[in-house]
Amino acid sequence: MPSPQQTSQALASLVNHLTTAIVLVNARMDIIALNLAAENLFRVSTHQMHMEPIGTLLLLDPQLKQQLLHSSNYQQSFTSRDTEIQQANGHKLWVDLTVTPVDEQSSLALEIQPLARMKRLTQEARMTTQQQASSNLIRNLAHEIKNPLGGIRGAAQLLQRELNPSLHEFTDIIISESDRLRDLVDRLLGPQRQTQKQAYNIHQILDKIEQLLRAEAGSQVQLIRDYDPSLPELLIDANQMTQVLLNVGRNALQALVENQISDGIIRLKTRAVRRFTIGNVCHRLVCCISITDNGHGIAADLKEGIFFPLVTHRAQGSGLGLSIAQSLIQQHQGLIECDSQKGHTCFNIYLPMETLS
Repeated sequence: MPSPQQTSQALASLVNHLTTAIVLVNARMDIIALNLAAENLFRVSTHQMHMEPIGTLLLLDPQLKQQLLHSSNYQQSFTSRDTEIQQANGHKLWVDLTVTPVDEQSSLALEIQPLARMKRLTQEARMTTQQQASSNLIRNLAHEIKNPLGGIRGAAQLLQRELNPSLHEFTDIIISESDRLRDLVDRLLGPQRQTQKQAYNIHQILDKIEQLLRAEAGSQVQLIRDYDPSLPELLIDANQMTQVLLNVGRNALQALVENQISDGIIRLKTRAVRRFTIGNVCHRLVCCISITDNGHGIAADLKEGIFFPLVTHRAQGSGLGLSIAQSLIQQHQGLIECDSQKGHTCFNIYLPMETLS
């Protein structure tokens, strides 16, 4: 049988591997320990927080503080759902909070489950379902359009042979408009080429994007590169990833130029993110590529549908750039998200890194 010390060590290891943040406090509301999830959530270490008042980590409102003291004095558990807590640095979090007495010395275990992650997973699942339904509808519609379109074009060509040359301008319009619609339908159907993945440095692609955007922007927009040089090569299709990043980057550039933002900034940023869930897979490590601009932001009525085909706020836009980008990212088992408010729009592209061996 394992000794009490071995059992204690096994329990400590188990707590450290939980994804729920756990903070242990004593009866005086001093912090005893944090597990790894809590350290990652609050960006502190157990060593920093050991025997510090809970107020050093969290600014508790009077009601919540009273509940903690009551739980410690009377050895009673409680749960507070969808609660806002504020860190000492001012950052606010919406969480589910469960408080449980853990020993006879009135110590408490605070289990903190951030809701942002759950909301993100729910939103991702809903977005994926909507995108798949939209894609199926558009593909079916596109095929139904292409068949009669070919007949219209062919009939116009036959008619042109029989008409007086002075009337050819009208059949030319029919033919050219048919070709334009065919090209639009082809773009709606999305990329037809199979993904060809190879190990590639994502920063080389971003440098190319930066050069293209700088050439288009001139001196109107400042471009900033903020790379994590420790990132390894990714298993990607370099051509497809170039198209994705160029589509997103040009959207940011157009948002700044068309709205005449005098101090426009586009930031290209890469970081490694640990323990990130995409779909139903929790990845040990992913690469996050962020493209951020300081424009006016995306209109509230467009935010939910920006990845749908033909959704755009630009008069000259096709509304296909982000739809194609999402399709290509999904072929890489990745995820693309957008966060936008006035003065800050950020597209985050997440790509798994552990596929390389």
